[in-house]
Amino acid sequence: MIRNALLVGGLLSLGTLGWAQQKNAEVRVMLAADTAQFGISPAQLTATHTPFDRQVQELPDQAQVIPRKAMKAYNTAKIGLLKKLSQTISTNVFYSYQAFYRADGTAEWVIIDPKEDASIQEISTLLTSLTQFYQSTPLSTSLPKPFTISGAQMAGRPSFVSKRTIRTGDSTISTLEAARLTNRPDTVKYVFFNQLNLKTIPDELYRFSNLEELDLSKNDLTQLPLRLTADLPNLKRLSLLENEVGDEGVFFAKNTHLEALNIQHNKLTRVPKSISKNRKLASLWLGHNALNTLAISPLKKLKRLYDLNLYETGLTSIPKKIWKLRSLTTLDLYYNELTTLPKQMGKLKALEQLAVANNRLTQLPKELARLPRLNTLFVHHNKLSQLPTELASLNNLRLLDIGSNQFSELPAVVLTLPSLEDLDLSSNNIQTLPPSIAQLTKLKKLYMRSNPITKDDAKVGPYAKVIDQLEANKTEVFY
Repeated sequence: MIRNALLVGGLLSLGTLGWAQQKNAEVRVMLAADTAQFGISPAQLTATHTPFDRQVQELPDQAQVIPRKAMKAYNTAKIGLLKKLSQTISTNVFYSYQAFYRADGTAEWVIIDPKEDASIQEISTLLTSLTQFYQSTPLSTSLPKPFTISGAQMAGRPSFVSKRTIRTGDSTISTLEAARLTNRPDTVKYVFFNQLNLKTIPDELYRFSNLEELDLSKNDLTQLPLRLTADLPNLKRLSLLENEVGDEGVFFAKNTHLEALNIQHNKLTRVPKSISKNRKLASLWLGHNALNTLAISPLKKLKRLYDLNLYETGLTSIPKKIWKLRSLTTLDLYYNELTTLPKQMGKLKALEQLAVANNRLTQLPKELARLPRLNTLFVHHNKLSQLPTELASLNNLRLLDIGSNQFSELPAVVLTLPSLEDLDLSSNNIQTLPPSIAQLTKLKKLYMRSNPITKDDAKVGPYAKVIDQLEANKTEVFY
């Protein structure tokens, strides 16, 4: 009772700011404990607002892209707000929420239910901040009907902070103090300045002319300055993972020394043009940036680029000019919004590993059969129901994951892959298991879980002999 009284008091102190005196009363943010007091029925609101995901799934495939991208950007903005609250809320406030939106994407009601102890002031701060967010940040999409979004989030300062990993060893620096005090900067090859809350690059860094590897991950950097590549002539590996670097903050000097760059989890919306100045760059990780489109021009000048990571970058299509990245051996396109792949991907003759899982593909281009070195293909969690018969020419394919798709039978082409060692068919609608699968003599692992053929004990079912033969061939079968 005391807890509820405090929360009610917290809300009432926010009344004029939260919603009571807003001219248009566009959004009302309140505690779950106070809904009855203000005559609000969450059950009635739920009855008149359809869940966001359900409405989106009912749209045509192409029409689903825009609302999903809008939701991703919306959640990113809200997470940014909650991160800032760590400066004003000293405890870790975990809360569940249910937000109700008009069809045009503007919030109408937001009901939150804090689950952790927090002071009246901290609850007030949370309510104030959320009110301002929902008032000023509509979801930049519309749906046919009013909708609701629910979930749980944390605000404030975490009750635990992940311990910083301090690396030690010869030629290694891991603290600013050590960087200042060393009297042999010429011997330093590895600097790990991760998790130091850095907002700018420390000048001490430029003492190390023989530096080869630099880790600046998990800081608050907004720029990748020119000096990093201009004044560190031996720098080969650079990580800016989880920083705040945006499009206008990336600067590279023309160089032939940088080989690997990880700039995942930043604020990029496009491939930096100056990336092309790293003429010997071999590995580029751009994942978890809201790129939306992929510019090939800055990348095609990277003649040695073999590893490109575009994990969860919001891509809806791959440019036809992707074939110009001729040196690629690994291409990661996990968790995007792709519905098709260009046939020009068949020109990536050096490609060995292709990951297009967790997209919305309904088919694969037959031109993938022209990839003579392809040994790994991840296409799970898509909408595939068949595979091109042309893939039979993939003589070096060792791993094929087609789990969580819409296959009702084992694609016949799979039985023609001579080098296949690892096959995942999990979570499909496969009804039968052909005896000829035992002819895949190199098959080491077969995953069949969550298919109709495995709903009962497969070892005593109609395909028991097939499984016995596979196991006799030393194939592990998971069902």
